[in-house]
Amino acid sequence: MSQALTASTQPQETLSWHRACLAALLRPSISTYQMLGQQQRCNVWRAYALVFGAGVIGAAVDSLMPFESQLFQQSYVDTLLLALIPVSAIIAVCYLAAFAWCTQKVARLLKGSGTYRQLASVFAAFSAPLLIAASILNMIPLTRILAVLLYFYWLALYVVAARAVNGFSRVKAVAAVLAGLLILGCAWLGIIFAIGYSGILLP
Repeated sequence: MSQALTASTQPQETLSWHRACLAALLRPSISTYQMLGQQQRCNVWRAYALVFGAGVIGAAVDSLMPFESQLFQQSYVDTLLLALIPVSAIIAVCYLAAFAWCTQKVARLLKGSGTYRQLASVFAAFSAPLLIAASILNMIPLTRILAVLLYFYWLALYVVAARAVNGFSRVKAVAAVLAGLLILGCAWLGIIFAIGYSGILLP
């Protein structure tokens, strides 16, 4: 038992991003996510870069939707959509960073043993490909119900990741993820309210 525990806490060899994403999606288990969180060179900037790249691809896919409508006839649409692609990718990175931070803060209050770096890295491993998959599904009207199921699956992976990184029970992991979502949601509402109250968005 002690030898297995020692081995599990040693840094694992870093997988390439595509192998890490495949492992996170195809083998979503406690052991897989523990391995991803213990990799060498596991850091938040690598996670941010992965999500940014996926965000760019997902936003590029989303930008194809207006071309199926009469908006295609407006000359400014091309430039506007191109400008929004990196903005959308940055928003995706900010969301992942903030959500992982909120979740890990709650996890620490619940005596979790992980770190923000580990949680953000594991979150990024499965969130990046799911960002692209969600964008593709949202383009196709008949598959939008699958997009809803995808989001529930995404939420379940967050719970597994919180369990793996922090050595949690399922109940504590669910509590940490839901509390993280609640904190993040309240923060966004506060920002929107502050902007609206200040009159920045008013004519």
